[in-house]
Amino acid sequence: MTFFRHMQSMPLPFAAKALLPLLLILLTGCSINKALKVEDRTVVEVPAMISDVSGARIIFVGEAHDAGAHHELQLRVLEALKAQGKHLAIGMEMFEQTSQPALDAYTAGKVPEAAFKKVYALSWRYIPWEMYADIFHFAKENRIPIVGLNAPRELVQAVARRGFGDLSKEELAQLPPGTNATVSENYLRFMRGYSPSHGKDAEGFRNIAEAQMLRNVVMARRIESYLAANPDRVMVVIAGGAHVRGVGGIPSELHGGLSYRIILPPMPPLNQGNVTREDADYLLIEPF
Repeated sequence: MTFFRHMQSMPLPFAAKALLPLLLILLTGCSINKALKVEDRTVVEVPAMISDVSGARIIFVGEAHDAGAHHELQLRVLEALKAQGKHLAIGMEMFEQTSQPALDAYTAGKVPEAAFKKVYALSWRYIPWEMYADIFHFAKENRIPIVGLNAPRELVQAVARRGFGDLSKEELAQLPPGTNATVSENYLRFMRGYSPSHGKDAEGFRNIAEAQMLRNVVMARRIESYLAANPDRVMVVIAGGAHVRGVGGIPSELHGGLSYRIILPPMPPLNQGNVTREDADYLLIEPF
């Protein structure tokens, strides 16, 4: 109660800002204990789901970024795989490759948390640190590498404004060799399915779709290169649900025959009634 008594003495705007992380966690922190196994439409407990997916090289665990229950589930997946003796890595949409030295230093215990919080704030500025803190602490305590997967922010923004085809040679040089983020009509239909409000005109919408595709392609290349250099590792990929969906997400951009399984939360337009094996292996059942 000391915290809340202290809040009463603070000006309202500052009190509201300080309470926001706590309120988000309280409102979205209900535990997820069951999932729909999409293959046969049975409902299973989370431990059975984790056991089933644990043989893959890549385990995608999607999220709504501000849903505490999704982050709790991600941590449970990591803990269970670690208990099985898996040699883990955590791939995260929240960081770009430029953050990799800071990620390596943090998980090696070489920098204080306060310094790493600043890196996080610059990388993923709109979601409170508390949403991912337990995952970061688990990685540090167990010396599990965190791998920054995302495309450079300034290039994503450039594509959203101008389209992938307008990137300069200098901009393209910042991307993995051969990166192509042009999109098909099928992908545009996929984008409209879960994000119909993006883009006020056809060209603007296509640019937004290409920016999303750029993220998917770059994250796929980062995953491939890391696992090729670390053949003993199993990677748990933490990213937004649209990025890890089998249709139109990172999995469809992977090369080289890497095995993967997909765990998704419900997300428009997906629900228990219409999700297919092309979308995910498991759809989480939310108790809220």
